[in-house]
Amino acid sequence: MLRTLPLILVALAALSLSAAADVFTLKDGRRIEGKLVRETPTSYFVDVGAGELELKKADVKTREAGKTVREQFDERFAAAKTAEEFFAAGQLALDGKQKSLATKAFKRAVELDPKHEGANQALGRVKYRGEWMTPEEREKREKADGDAEMAERGFVRWKERWVTPEEREKLEAGLVLVDGKWMSEADAKRAGGLEEFEGRWYPRAEALARADVAKVGAVLGRPLTLACNAQAVLAGDYDVKFLTKAGESVLAARAWFDKAYGVEPGLGLLGGQLARFYVWNRDSEPYKATVAHFASLTTTVPPGWAEVVRERHGFVWIDPYALSSARVWNRADDDVVGHCIHHWGHMLGGRLGYKGTLLPPWYDEGLASLVEFKTFGRNAVFCRAATTIAAGTGTSAKKAAASFSFDTGLFREGLWKDTLKKALEAQAVPSFERLSSLELGQLELLDIACGMAITWWLEERDPAALARFHAELRRTQPPAPTRVISQARDRQAQYDAAFLAATGLSWRDADKAWREWFATR
Repeated sequence: MLRTLPLILVALAALSLSAAADVFTLKDGRRIEGKLVRETPTSYFVDVGAGELELKKADVKTREAGKTVREQFDERFAAAKTAEEFFAAGQLALDGKQKSLATKAFKRAVELDPKHEGANQALGRVKYRGEWMTPEEREKREKADGDAEMAERGFVRWKERWVTPEEREKLEAGLVLVDGKWMSEADAKRAGGLEEFEGRWYPRAEALARADVAKVGAVLGRPLTLACNAQAVLAGDYDVKFLTKAGESVLAARAWFDKAYGVEPGLGLLGGQLARFYVWNRDSEPYKATVAHFASLTTTVPPGWAEVVRERHGFVWIDPYALSSARVWNRADDDVVGHCIHHWGHMLGGRLGYKGTLLPPWYDEGLASLVEFKTFGRNAVFCRAATTIAAGTGTSAKKAAASFSFDTGLFREGLWKDTLKKALEAQAVPSFERLSSLELGQLELLDIACGMAITWWLEERDPAALARFHAELRRTQPPAPTRVISQARDRQAQYDAAFLAATGLSWRDADKAWREWFATR
């Protein structure tokens, strides 16, 4: 008995397996070709490719064992005479998964006909300039031919590349080519924006900042701990972890400032320099001992400045670059970080559009305080009555708000908004005319809160309002060290121009508008 299968499948299977198939001749005259899988006393089980057939031995007349692939190959190889015949023997071996036999036949084909394409390709060879060869041989030939061509053109070898004789002379002298100019390796690094410090190359701004920190360390007779980021170097007595964390707040505050003022990120605002933050721990002597050194680095502070700030919690200046020094003294560590960010606000506002003039005190301090508040949601420090050398007179804010009392501690906890709202309700907030007339040493907490509120109002009123307001103030500010235009009429004209540029409102209308806005916050 046969397990029935379509005869066409049997025929196709027989053709595909003819290379090693057994041939079964049945008593009814049919021929079945396939591979014997197993045999029982009564049946043959034959794989014909499309399935397995069971042939009853009683139905089989004869069985002829097929030749193996090796036997068929040996016969063809022995009989072959031409390259094409050896190639065919190799293909037979490949079909039968006899790779070594196939390689033997293909090699013999190539011996007879070095240009036989099929045999060469089967051996993994490639053609180069009309010749068949191994990929490795082609690589060597290409290199040799390329070297010869370069030599013919007058080039010479320098390490792993070809150069002109003149270039090799420069290279052997230790020079490098940058933008068409030959220079020393050190000059090339400098041309690429690097600078060397203590045997290592850093981005120029970082190298300069590190060098400055080293000079401060020399003043103290010991090295300082420092941490660098894209905006600042922070150095002092604190450990790297503390300084790095404080540096993250510097970056966060800069991100707010850039958005609020539409400033391009990077060091352009800072004149290409990293800001310097010196942060001193419980021992106040390092802070005091370095004040004179810092005073010697700038020409923008008045006489007697060092003596005054030596007794303060800290100081900041913005020319020739942005620098802050703050000590924790009798405060918590978080407060000294807040102090740094407050100084950062002074630096950023002071550097924006800086051409030697200073910002009005109410705006300068309001912005710095707002930067700290936007970063931490609280205010660790306010620069009020910060110096005894600031000139100017004016009515004290205490007199303007004599009938209004409040807990000053609320300002530290970020609750200045509630206090200012209550002061507005009590009509205890001074007019903008009085606020704009105050010198830095005359500012009180309510004055600073007004400066914060006006700056915030400008930020939220229009994405470009703060930038326009700031630019107009810069244009009309008097030369340093003057901060406040003394003549009321001229000062009013200055703020009319600034508020009109920013909001389209006069200073009187702007003073009314920010109060109404703040009452709804």
